Amino acid sequence: MKTLTMAACALSLSIASISHAQTISLTTTNWAPYYGDNLNAGGFISVIVDESFKASGYESQLEFTQWKEAMRQVKVGEKDVLVGAFYSEERDRDYHVSIPIYSVFTGVIKHKTLDLDFYSSYEMLDQYKIGKIEGAVIGQSFDSYSFTQLQPYAGTEAGITALQKGDINLFADNLTVVKSAASKLGFEPSHFAMVQPPIEKNDLYVMISKEIANSEKIRDDFNAGFIKIQSNGTYDKVLKQFKQH
Repeated sequence: MKTLTMAACALSLSIASISHAQTISLTTTNWAPYYGDNLNAGGFISVIVDESFKASGYESQLEFTQWKEAMRQVKVGEKDVLVGAFYSEERDRDYHVSIPIYSVFTGVIKHKTLDLDFYSSYEMLDQYKIGKIEGAVIGQSFDSYSFTQLQPYAGTEAGITALQKGDINLFADNLTVVKSAASKLGFEPSHFAMVQPPIEKNDLYVMISKEIANSEKIRDDFNAGFIKIQSNGTYDKVLKQFKQH
């Protein structure tokens, strides 16, 4: 695990200097290029979240761990906020969910050696061994389908290693994340492609523990801060700095 004090990594994008600010504990997993402990300032999503809290008078400290463990820590109140989660009804019961902060496509990723470019049904995909991050939401229709050969992995890197080795045929994730993980592992990123069509366009949220004090206020303050950084140009400045759009 790696802890990142976001107040020290704000890239000179702070809206105001706030003294005696309440510190919020954040957690997530490595999911580059969106967030990760080896990225500048923890990645652009981490910076957006930090700037949103800062705009409402909070400081934040972010720790990276495995996704399932990050979810558990926030659910029971060991950490305050889960960064960069997709929505599901189950998660809505367990956490206070923010307004959406970014959108990404999910899909099933293949290695170039697999002769599959398109699929027309989940029944067709169910012929293959499919991996996914343990505890991850892929999309409502995908998650509700009873795949017979679905295998969980601790993270994207573990899943892509299995895909490269042929232990699985497909890996459900975001293609940009997969290519980033492949590059880090020394695999050729261009050897991985998304089978069409994508499964879903998912919004990213922050999710606040219901087990901590003032949890709804923290959620509402985050939302207000996020709206503020959108209106004052900080959000676009972060995306531009990280070469995102």
